[in-house]
Amino acid sequence: MLIFDSMIKDTIKKYVVLICLTTSVIFIIIAAISYPGGSLLDKNSIGFGWSKNFISNLFEAKAVNGSENPGRIWGRIGMAFHAVGYGVFLSICPGRFLPDHGLEF
Repeated sequence: MLIFDSMIKDTIKKYVVLICLTTSVIFIIIAAISYPGGSLLDKNSIGFGWSKNFISNLFEAKAVNGSENPGRIWGRIGMAFHAVGYGVFLSICPGRFLPDHGLEF
């Protein structure tokens, strides 16, 4: 049982960045599906248009059309996972990709 737990922990450590960014995309998609509507060009449009809306529209309390935005929480959770994923990546990045020239990070 102890070996199995160790394998799971090693796998999670290896794929934590991928897990965070995939989770982020899932939550952002949920937020986009929940977005009531409105865009900069057409305030009466329905839903979230990937080419017509900004990602930041998903984080507002009210949508552009004035309706309450129920997807706001999902967008914020998705962005939090996104930030954590990039933070973990940048914390391991110097050791893996930069040559060692005697510099300490």
